[in-house]
Amino acid sequence: MNTKQKTTIMLLTAAITASAAFAAEKSEDKNYVEPAKAEALAEAAAPESDQFKWGGDFRFRTVYFDHIPYGDPTLVAGPEARGGANSFQRYRTRVFGEYHPNDNLYFRGRLVNEFRTVQKPDGPYNWSAFDETVIDNFFVDYKHDMFDVRVGRQDMIYGTGKLILDGTPKDGSRTIYFDAAKVSYKGIDSTTVDLLAMYTRAHDPFALHTQDRDIVGLGGGDAYDGAEAGGAVYIKNKTYEDLPWEAYWIIKTQEQGLDDEINTVGTRLMPKLNDAIDVNLEMAYQSSPDTSEYMIDALVSWHIEGMEEQKACLGVGWYHLSEDWNPVFARWPQYSELYVYSYDTTGAGQWKNVSMPHIDFSISPMKNYKADFLLGYMFAPEDNGPGTSNGRGLLFTWWNKFTIKEQLFSQRDKLTGHVLFELMQPGAYYNAAQRDNTATFLRFELNYAF
Repeated sequence: MNTKQKTTIMLLTAAITASAAFAAEKSEDKNYVEPAKAEALAEAAAPESDQFKWGGDFRFRTVYFDHIPYGDPTLVAGPEARGGANSFQRYRTRVFGEYHPNDNLYFRGRLVNEFRTVQKPDGPYNWSAFDETVIDNFFVDYKHDMFDVRVGRQDMIYGTGKLILDGTPKDGSRTIYFDAAKVSYKGIDSTTVDLLAMYTRAHDPFALHTQDRDIVGLGGGDAYDGAEAGGAVYIKNKTYEDLPWEAYWIIKTQEQGLDDEINTVGTRLMPKLNDAIDVNLEMAYQSSPDTSEYMIDALVSWHIEGMEEQKACLGVGWYHLSEDWNPVFARWPQYSELYVYSYDTTGAGQWKNVSMPHIDFSISPMKNYKADFLLGYMFAPEDNGPGTSNGRGLLFTWWNKFTIKEQLFSQRDKLTGHVLFELMQPGAYYNAAQRDNTATFLRFELNYAF
């Protein structure tokens, strides 16, 4: 075992021990609420008033990763993502306010700042404590009996986030907003029809003390100075309690290097077979003048009988993206915070050409703690890597999520956190040098919301 491996194991042991200690401190006044899976949406519950609400949160993260392989066959030396070992911290602060003049109308704004400190790699870094401050949300929302309208800068997540989740993928989880308009029609029984239009500039024109940062481009050479643009029709139906479903058409008209529009149509079925077994099945077809692609995201979950108090759940799933699939508005880590870095050479978060059967298990053995595990093997539908076959490799992820304390200083605040550990053993899709090292990812987070 070399020095780097020993160091990683020591860091993991210390972090897991810390998470267990935090989880043991339970709140006596409230039931446990699981931290949101979409971290960028973990915001404060605002103090209530008739017209004005406000709040915020502070998030601290420390991250270490190493030996994540690039899959670009033109990079014959088989380099590692971000030059190998990376170690850094992220400090994000958000403050929001809402004004509700009546029951049908409200305005919301939110400011965010994030800066970083870096140990590895060496070299200049441009995310200092005096980094830009971003208007993260700024919209007006109007509600009517038949429809709702929201116009402005807003967060949007649909389904499990495989197609619409992140409008600003190049800044990580600092922001996920879209500059968009959304109309929700509610005139059909048990059905909502959302009409969306998005146009998000790569360089935010409203950033304070701007750094002219590209926040939507795919990467590569010069920073992108265009926009991500498109629209969607998204239908959600709950006519049958045991078979809710969704259907959508998404069009992307503008993206870095996009010559022609991309159309994606799909459906998501969520049947509940009985009290113990439920299913998530999403299928989508994508077309452009030059290609036709498809996606399948399937998961069968068994909520283990006799372990309801621990919320134990075992799942079997399969995630499949064809060779030139475009994730449209979902360039975020999806199934792996580690493996998303391997796509750097084709574009930040540009998931495609991957097929992964996997087994999931989650359990909450104590009130304020929850563990989620995933074990999967990844293949490349198109064998185009620097190695000798299509086996991308074995992936293991382990989330430890905990609530440390609620009501620290007020009735509404909360301190939560997580420890995330991931391993990936590269397969023959990669060359011999890349297969010699196990990729590792470790992250520790604390989040205080008020």
